[in-house]
Amino acid sequence: MSEPIRPDRREIPGLPRRPIRVVLDGVTLLPNIGTMFRLCDAFRVERLYICGMELETHKRKLTKAAAGTIKWVPWETRATALEVVHESRAAGYVIAAVELAEGSVTPDAIRADAPLCLVLGAERHGVSRPVLELVDQCIEIPTDGVGGSINLTTAAAIVLYEAAKRFPVAAARGGGAAAGAQSGS
Repeated sequence: MSEPIRPDRREIPGLPRRPIRVVLDGVTLLPNIGTMFRLCDAFRVERLYICGMELETHKRKLTKAAAGTIKWVPWETRATALEVVHESRAAGYVIAAVELAEGSVTPDAIRADAPLCLVLGAERHGVSRPVLELVDQCIEIPTDGVGGSINLTTAAAIVLYEAAKRFPVAAARGGGAAAGAQSGS
């Protein structure tokens, strides 16, 4: 297998992005948030929303887990995930939550008929009830172990991989956002 061609840092702001928004609903653990930056960079998602906290980007646990990707990922903080979900729905996005719920589908059944707004909740509390009431689809990763679930960022990696297959970067050239990284609200 050949090495993938990495983009030049100067090209990153203009590169096409997948029409995928990732929304962290109440996720406050800095290592998880840092890893989400890495995943959003790896899959070139349109934007990462960190909801329910003000993010201090100089914190060691965050920067270590993010491994230098914070400056390359378009992101912002928001007061609530519900706000982002309403905006995304109005913009034509399918709203999906990674959540154990009645009627959940496996990651290979992610809808790809519209841009995707993917919501992930904190490991102990999950996606907030008001957001769950608005989702079009819940995505569950089947497990066979005793624990019954997996880490937030591991679940996100699996789901983003499947979503990325539905929205190839080359196809996103005309539709994906090409905005550079932004921070703050």
